[in-house]
Amino acid sequence: MVGTLLWVALRSLRQHTVRSLLTLLSIGIGCFGIVSMTSLAESGFASLEKSIEEMGGARLLMFVPKRPERAEARASSFSLGLTRVDRDRALSDLAELDGATLLATLGRREVVSDAGLEVSTDLVAADAAFFDLFRMRVAEGRAFTEAENLGRAPVCVIGHKTAERLWPGSAVGHWLVAGALRCRVIGVFADNDRFGLSFGFEWTDLLVVPHETGAVALPEARSAAMILAKTRQPSENEHVKRVVNARLVERHHGVDDFTIYDFSSVMARFHALFTVLEVIVALVAAVALVIGGVGVMNMLLVSVTERVREIGVRKALGARPADIAAQFAAEALALSGLGGTLGAVAGVLVAGGSAILIRRALPGWVPVTSWVAVGLALASALGIGAVFGWAPSRRAARLDPVEALRG
Repeated sequence: MVGTLLWVALRSLRQHTVRSLLTLLSIGIGCFGIVSMTSLAESGFASLEKSIEEMGGARLLMFVPKRPERAEARASSFSLGLTRVDRDRALSDLAELDGATLLATLGRREVVSDAGLEVSTDLVAADAAFFDLFRMRVAEGRAFTEAENLGRAPVCVIGHKTAERLWPGSAVGHWLVAGALRCRVIGVFADNDRFGLSFGFEWTDLLVVPHETGAVALPEARSAAMILAKTRQPSENEHVKRVVNARLVERHHGVDDFTIYDFSSVMARFHALFTVLEVIVALVAAVALVIGGVGVMNMLLVSVTERVREIGVRKALGARPADIAAQFAAEALALSGLGGTLGAVAGVLVAGGSAILIRRALPGWVPVTSWVAVGLALASALGIGAVFGWAPSRRAARLDPVEALRG
């Protein structure tokens, strides 16, 4: 019965090819928008989430220096910033930690190579734990050690883009100068780009020096120093924050010259934000579906008017009102279902093609096809067909057979 209804519906729609195609297009555009836009939105979130998760995600804690709000008078007797001793005393014996680093991001600096070339790059002063915690892979040479950091060795590791701009060949072994700082390049980073994530420096265009070395030549490396720690489980963040906060307050004699950022709450806000964005994107795209539904209703109302005599003949031959209604409902569902399928398939293909293009510019991009959006788009299309096909079906079913035959 259902198959017969659909066959009759498709045969009727083929008699008005142009009108049917335009209606299919309006439904398809709505489904295409839902699938493609939702998939791209989820891809953006997945890419950002991957960047954060590569460094620990919700397990990250950041302790950042700030101007004190309490005991400000006593703050003048202390230097701003967090120190290596702060890091060791506050975090060294915590079993919940999976790593910690002390670093200072010092902004863009002009650097001059031993070849006489001058470029601008981001300067970071950090301890040796920086490389493991940030998962900064070194493609050429090596990273500096903690012994070199404590010994204030004049060494550095640079981003591959920085190296390409300063030297035509290998950068390892060359010297460069950044203000009062002079160091020898012992390593070049691989492409460690993190999509959408920034800690105050470019991932591929930077200069990393030992923190103790940088602090000698650049005093701001001490005042801007912060601690980044990673716990073993996000559930342990709260305990670590309380312990470290108490220890740092005690070490700083009650001066609240630091603040704590918990990435578990940041990730929760990201999830909530992207969920809202996905809903907004789907609602905007759904407007096109509603417009398509209006097109379905208009087309079927016109079809009912044109086929009044056909309806009268069928009723005269014994067709019940429910049979007539079912025929026009089947036409509405066929239109919306076929349009929704074509639109969803196009959305999947465009989302996949866009991901390929985006990954050429952003290697960290994570392609995602939202199959939930595909299902939602198809269900919405069929729902639109059922809702907007109701009025024409009801009108056809209520036609008087005698009056219809006269039409």
